Amino acid sequence: MTTHTLTRRRLASLGVATVLGFSVLGAGLVSAAEGDAKGKTVEYITFGLQFEYQVAMVEGVKKRAEEAGITLNVIDGKGDPNLQVTQVLDAVTKQPDALLINPVDATLLVAGVKRANEANIPVFIMENPPPEGEYLGFVDFDNEAGGAMGADALGDMIGGEGAVLETRGSIGSAQAQARHKGFNDEMASKYPNVEVRSLNTEWVADNAYKMVLDAFTQDPNIKGVFSHNDEMVRGVVSALRQIGKLVPPGEEGHVFIVGLDGTPLALDRIREGTQDATVAQDPYAMGGGGILEQIIAYFEGKEYDNNMQTKPYLITVENVDDERNWGNFGK
Repeated sequence: MTTHTLTRRRLASLGVATVLGFSVLGAGLVSAAEGDAKGKTVEYITFGLQFEYQVAMVEGVKKRAEEAGITLNVIDGKGDPNLQVTQVLDAVTKQPDALLINPVDATLLVAGVKRANEANIPVFIMENPPPEGEYLGFVDFDNEAGGAMGADALGDMIGGEGAVLETRGSIGSAQAQARHKGFNDEMASKYPNVEVRSLNTEWVADNAYKMVLDAFTQDPNIKGVFSHNDEMVRGVVSALRQIGKLVPPGEEGHVFIVGLDGTPLALDRIREGTQDATVAQDPYAMGGGGILEQIIAYFEGKEYDNNMQTKPYLITVENVDDERNWGNFGK
């Protein structure tokens, strides 16, 4: 991962106290000029509000922003990288006090991030860092560890041998790349007799439905599926149901399914037996408890950790009702 460094001049222009050796992606404490978060404005370009996980993340950010007196404008990225390009450029013209972005394809947003830099608008990034441009805070999930955890779970469930499908996120997504690497590296290392067949399903349930249906039509003996998010599991389950392969757990022919996110619908599927596990992440820790805390600290001139990462854990039928699981919040 490339590390970008802000110069003294750049830090000063962004209202940040000069910090020798400050690195945008390097772990460290950063402080800004003293001030107050109350009354500040933040443009927040989301990944896409069609995803349960992203909606929960936005809810956490909105709640914390309201508590701090920050005016937050939430913009739906719709999972569309080209739309986000326009949204970032439009947001810069509004001259907000900060710009928060959760990129679909971070490479496409480099020009927009640089435009914000030129306009002296501090940028904060979630999950998918752009390869160029300057940003003052970053929060993500250990996606590679999440992929590896999915491999451990699925490899054990199928007895360490057979063919499995991997329904992937977008090729241009750093999250998807890391989950793919973690899953495949772990499977190759610990379960060498498992064959992984990757499907480029682009985070979308309809794509997963069509491609999983095709895969099982060609080979009905596939033993399991790992999905890069829980949203695509909807498509996986629909495909298996259509071809009569949605067999209950414990019965012969059951196809094991492991997702990632820990969404409310995933937990319901685990309870009903149509999904075996999900690798959970925490949208509230990343959003309101992570990136928004960085932004507030920046506004208030306080030191903050500019590189935060949350860790995965596995949810199965054994712990599906645990109050720790964000998918149970509000139930």
